[in-house]
Amino acid sequence: MSWVENKTLRLIGRTLSQILYLARLGITVEGIGSNLFRFLEVTGGGMVLLIQTLWLVPRPPYRLREILRQALTVGWQSLPLIVVVLGFLGMITVLELNFQLSRVIHNLEYVPGVAGILMFREFGPTVVAAMLAAKVGAGFTAEISSMKNTEQIDALEMLSVNPVHYLVVPRFIATLAMQVALSVIGVAVAFVTGFLISQPRFNFQSYLTTMGHFVGVEDFLNLIAKALLLGAVVPIAACYYGFRAGAGAKGVGEATTRGVVTSILVIILLDFTINVVADKILEVVIQ
Repeated sequence: MSWVENKTLRLIGRTLSQILYLARLGITVEGIGSNLFRFLEVTGGGMVLLIQTLWLVPRPPYRLREILRQALTVGWQSLPLIVVVLGFLGMITVLELNFQLSRVIHNLEYVPGVAGILMFREFGPTVVAAMLAAKVGAGFTAEISSMKNTEQIDALEMLSVNPVHYLVVPRFIATLAMQVALSVIGVAVAFVTGFLISQPRFNFQSYLTTMGHFVGVEDFLNLIAKALLLGAVVPIAACYYGFRAGAGAKGVGEATTRGVVTSILVIILLDFTINVVADKILEVVIQ
C-alpha cells in the first residue's frame, strides 16, 4: 500500500503542509495568543468603562453646559454629513429596488415598503452610528489623547475630579441623545429623497400609504432602541482608546485610528446580534 493511500499519513501530510504555510505567512501560536489577549483586554476594558459611565450618569455634579456643548458638536455639526449620506442612500435604495423588483417579480408596488423597512431597521441607526464613529469618535479620541499627553488628566485626578465623570459622561449623554435625533432625521431625509427619485411612478399619498402597510410602530421603536444601543458604542470606544493613548503625535494618531476601527466593527457586530436575538424572540412570540 502506498503511503499516499493511507488516510492517516495523508492527514499528517496535509497538517504539516498547512503548518508550513502558516509559518510562511508569519502566523504563530504566540501571535494568535497575543492578539487574543489584546482582544480580551480591550473588550474587558471597554465593558468596565461602560459600567463606570452608567454608574456615574445619574450622580452629581450635572455638567449641563458641557453636555450641551458636546451635543452641539455631535448633533449640529454632524447634521450636514448625515443629511447628505442618508439622502443619497435613500435614492440608491429606491433605484436598486426599482431595478431588482422589476426584473424579478415585475411589480414595483412594494418599493416604498421595502425601502421603508430597510431605512427604519438598518440604514437609519447603523449608518448614522458609523458616521458618528468616523467623525465624532475620532475627535473624542484625539481630544482625550492630547489631554493625557499634556498631563491634564493627571491634573484632574490631583484635584479629586473623576476623569470618567468629567470627560466621558457628558460625551456619552450627548452622543446617545444626538444619535437618536440624527437617526430619526436621517430616516426622514431618506424617505423624502426616495420619494423624489420614485417620481412620477408614485405620488406622495400612494408612496406614504404603501410604506405605512410595511412599516409600523414596532419598526419605529426598533429604530430608537438600536440608536441607543449603537450610539453607546461610539463614546465608550473613543474615550477608552483616548485614555490608553501612547505618547506623542504618533500615539494620538494610533489611538484615533484604533478607536474608529473598533467602533465601526463593534457597531456592525452588535447590529447583527440584535437582529439575530430579535428574530429568535419574534419566532417564539409567533409560535
